[in-house]
Amino acid sequence: MLAGCESSPFEPHGEGERVPIGLVIQDSVVTGSIKWYSFSAVFLEALRGRVFLSVQDSIHPFFNGPVLTAGAGGPPLDDNPSATFGTQTRTVYRVGVRVSPPDSLGRYRFRIYQINQAPEHVPVSFTFGDTVAGETIEPRVDIDQFIAHGNAGEQIVAVAETPGPVGSGSVALNVVDPTTKTFLGYVFADAGTATSLTTGRMRLPSSGDYQFTASSVSGNIYPRYRGPYRFWTYVVNPQPEHGAPSIPFDREIANERIDRAGDVDEFTFQATAGADYNAFVQGSSPTFQVEVAPQGGATLAIGSSEPGDTALFAHATNRFHVTNGGTYVLRVTATKPSQVADTGAYRLYLYAIDPRPEHVPSTIAGGDTVIGEDIGFPGDVDEFTFTGAVGDEYDVFLQAQNGLPESSARLEVLDPAGRLLAAVESKGTDTSLIRLPTGRFRLPFTGTYRLRVTGLKPFTIPDYRGGYRLFLYRVDPRPESIPSTLGFGDSLSGEAIDLPGDVDEFFVRVTDSSGANLAFALDNPPEGVLTVQLVDSATRRIIGTSTTYAAGRAAMGRMRVAPGTYVVRVDGSQPLDRSILRGPYRLWFYRFGFGPEVVSDTFAIGDTVSGEAIEPWGDADRFHFYGVRDQHVNIMVQGLSTPSSGAFQFWVTPPPGFSDHGVVMFAPTSTNALQDRQSGRVDLPATGWYTVEVAGYTGAFSERGPYRFTVQPIDPGPEHVSAALGIGDSVTTEPIDVLGDIDEFTVTGPPGQDVSVVVDGRDGYVGPFIRVGVLDPVTFDTLAEQPAQFHRIAGPFRVPPGGQFKIVVGEPRGLSAVCFDPMCSGFSFVGPYGFHVVPVNRAPENNPAAYTVGDTVRGETIDPVGDIDEFTSSGTPGEVLTPFVRLLAQSPLDSAVVLEVIDPSTPGGALIGSNAAFFGSTFGSPGSFTVPTSGTFVIRAHVFGQQGFGVGKTAYEFFVKRGP
Repeated sequence: MLAGCESSPFEPHGEGERVPIGLVIQDSVVTGSIKWYSFSAVFLEALRGRVFLSVQDSIHPFFNGPVLTAGAGGPPLDDNPSATFGTQTRTVYRVGVRVSPPDSLGRYRFRIYQINQAPEHVPVSFTFGDTVAGETIEPRVDIDQFIAHGNAGEQIVAVAETPGPVGSGSVALNVVDPTTKTFLGYVFADAGTATSLTTGRMRLPSSGDYQFTASSVSGNIYPRYRGPYRFWTYVVNPQPEHGAPSIPFDREIANERIDRAGDVDEFTFQATAGADYNAFVQGSSPTFQVEVAPQGGATLAIGSSEPGDTALFAHATNRFHVTNGGTYVLRVTATKPSQVADTGAYRLYLYAIDPRPEHVPSTIAGGDTVIGEDIGFPGDVDEFTFTGAVGDEYDVFLQAQNGLPESSARLEVLDPAGRLLAAVESKGTDTSLIRLPTGRFRLPFTGTYRLRVTGLKPFTIPDYRGGYRLFLYRVDPRPESIPSTLGFGDSLSGEAIDLPGDVDEFFVRVTDSSGANLAFALDNPPEGVLTVQLVDSATRRIIGTSTTYAAGRAAMGRMRVAPGTYVVRVDGSQPLDRSILRGPYRLWFYRFGFGPEVVSDTFAIGDTVSGEAIEPWGDADRFHFYGVRDQHVNIMVQGLSTPSSGAFQFWVTPPPGFSDHGVVMFAPTSTNALQDRQSGRVDLPATGWYTVEVAGYTGAFSERGPYRFTVQPIDPGPEHVSAALGIGDSVTTEPIDVLGDIDEFTVTGPPGQDVSVVVDGRDGYVGPFIRVGVLDPVTFDTLAEQPAQFHRIAGPFRVPPGGQFKIVVGEPRGLSAVCFDPMCSGFSFVGPYGFHVVPVNRAPENNPAAYTVGDTVRGETIDPVGDIDEFTSSGTPGEVLTPFVRLLAQSPLDSAVVLEVIDPSTPGGALIGSNAAFFGSTFGSPGSFTVPTSGTFVIRAHVFGQQGFGVGKTAYEFFVKRGP
């Protein structure tokens, strides 16, 4: 309803004045101006140019009302209305008119029109079942509202017709609950159409008056309609018109039809709690729908027919289960109730499913085969029962037999509580029963179990119907053909996996701890996986598992078994595995020790071990030899068996307690010569017993047979100079001759003598670089070491109490290597090196060693290379002192002086100066220090170097002052 406005000037001025409803307003508009009017509803005509009219709420400008355009020569005023709009409250609208294009002049006229929403020619009220005729839409924006009373739960349908010519427009009939403003339905009645449409079936939510509103449709397809229309309504009776409302089970209903569009036929039946049902519907035309619901409840199942159906059982709701017994409703409707022609006859069938098989007994036992039963109706269920004890194992096989490749049957195994244990599906063209198992399953408790057979319904074809057969197989773990005992070290044959899911268990008694390997083989190509397990019979703990997917031998691998009784379990399937493996197999339970069987298990470095073999399959031999720390050896290995793709593995490990993982070497089962596979130099990390374990590398059956190996000592002496040196000697002509070469020298000197080794290394920053190490030959402690890069000093250190130390030159290599290549490459340096053994005199050469704070020490030098000057001084504990030092001339890096202050009571306890080097002739300080509690400290001077002490010479002077 459009609201009128207060009184306003009769003549408009286009300045926002209010306009009376029903008066034609005529005016002009020019470039850049917009004229505004307040109104309720609008018609527009352009007298000159092209104008645009828009509507806005004057209080709420965000409301965008209708927009109209008009051009000169266009529709007359009464044929160019705006879209219908209105308000439930009093308000003022603004109408804006503008010209297009902007630089033109336009003349126009418009009229505000108040719509009368009551019908002009017939009563407002009507009764359901009446036909409302004789009313018109005039003018085009006319609205007619009618009222009809209805009762809660009634279902009604409204049909509308517009008798105007085709293309003259359409009338919309909307149905609304005016109390709740709920929209219930609508229908568009296009003028001149031969086939009327309906609102479809509408259920009235409550008792009261309902509003039916007719108006023309505004759209882009055709103009807004003006002219006569009519509509009629009817109440839908849900009772079947041609039969009883109670539907019997398992009997066709063939005398019923959908009489009018929106018609419903509701049938009732009494359902039993826990029962299953299936409802079928069929009709030639149109499409029919059947719904099932408890009385007053939500839909439980639904199904629909197809227009071309010729058989009653082609389409159904599918099987539905009733949990709670009582009265249920089966509702039939056509699927296009908006079309008047949505009517026709249908056939209906409610199938009460009996789970008992129709042709054979329902009770079966393990070993039984069911033949001669079928799925008679779509949705049919056949249930067979069997009893079993907790822990029993079964497998069930199914074969569908209706000959249709697109349809399938399904078998489910249900426990006494109805829970699914296993299932299998079979197509109608399957030709074998035992190729379609559920897979082996174990009964969780003692009781009665069910086998449920049903048809499956694909999306595009009917449910499965036809015969089937099934076989219930009880799995007996006892072998069927040979005894169930197996001697440790024996083999067996003559047994088979007879059916998919079969298991054979053999008992083995082990009297002493031993090495073992459980091997097995399938005689025929498998159709699944054969699994062999070794199980502790007392604890049921699985000791080992191995599987094979192919014919031929497989093995569990080497293991150690303790005394006891074990079960060898041969399994044709695993949980969730529907293997169809069948056929004979063989077992070999090899027994062996972990030591060699023929030769001694100990040998000495330098010996060659031969005459032993890896036999039987999975065997391993362990040998031991005694080695000394820093002893150098070379390991050589050889396979003497038949050529194959396999290899022997030789694993040398250190004494217990050392972290080196060992040296692992490989030799083909047939190797030409012992020298073809070598470790190269290995430096033993400890003194003690080492282990050599020989076994097959991959566990392949071909990795068996004889082998040999040796651990050879390596002489570490230099090849070109004497290995015996004294303090002051130099080595300059000895090289690293070959990869892995190592040179060891023994130096003799007075115990306690301070010594440094000056290393002449390879220049540059790109290696490889060897290392020069100094060792105590008694304790094997490292006294000093340096990489042979540039010139470096290793030291100073003191000659051990034994009066000797070793200098070792080479690339170090511990007992950690995996040798995939024949020579176990790991070394990279070949070339010359040099070093000098120099004595170190810690006393100053030109000044007393005792120093008094405040004095200046002058004329002292660091000479020769490696020299150190140490001065002993004292002060008041806690007193702060500061040393200063300078060079007598500018020096390069390796001759820059370092002045350190050391607490002699703390090993390595530098107080200051360890990181400060001085190059120039101006005094500088490494910082202040506090006199330690002993009151004594040492001042040490030496030259700076990149690593360790430098290799230069210099002259310096220093003093220590009190205070910071």
